[in-house]
Amino acid sequence: MFDRRGRAAPRVAQLATLAAAAALLSSCAPGAASPGGSTDGAPATPRTPAAQAPTSSATTPEAGIPAHETPRRATSDRGLPLYTPGEAVELEGTAGNPLISLTVTSISVEDTCPVDGGQPEHGAFALLEVEATFEKADDPDAHQRPLALSPQAWSYHPVDGPGFDGDLGTTPAASCQQAGNALPDELKPGPSVHGTLVLDIPERTGSLTLADVDTDIAEWPLP
Repeated sequence: MFDRRGRAAPRVAQLATLAAAAALLSSCAPGAASPGGSTDGAPATPRTPAAQAPTSSATTPEAGIPAHETPRRATSDRGLPLYTPGEAVELEGTAGNPLISLTVTSISVEDTCPVDGGQPEHGAFALLEVEATFEKADDPDAHQRPLALSPQAWSYHPVDGPGFDGDLGTTPAASCQQAGNALPDELKPGPSVHGTLVLDIPERTGSLTLADVDTDIAEWPLP
């Protein structure tokens, strides 16, 4: 606004202009506090820097992503690790050596013996093709207990209900096994073994478990 003589408007406006300029100069002065910083000379709280784009997804992983853990093997209702044909069960001795490796390469369930046509005593035959090795210990005096592979080391479990407490190594099962490439009753240190194990089971469905010294160590679902 102007007065009647055309002079500048009241001093109030001039003072307001000067105050604004002073505030602008003080904000640019050295040591002025930045937004969010300290006003008493103490260091400002550092801010987390913005994440930089990785140069390569293969060499610069994103921050905060944990390393992937090795997936654990699925377990049965009995808490035993589940295996499928072709997967190796590996057992180590007390000192990590020797190493036992056992692989059930195939499982089939038959109403009659495919070799001699025999009938099962219970309900069906489970035929397992097995490959296994038992490495010799470096110490020739070391005691190496064999791993039992006979029908007595195996157990049958139905889909529901308690385990079967009958004999899986019946006479028909033994006859069927001996008629083919029979698996030995024990796995001992030395050459690898390969053969067929025949078990007489009450049902076509369920699973089989293998025990070492009366303790189940692995389980295979029937196909």
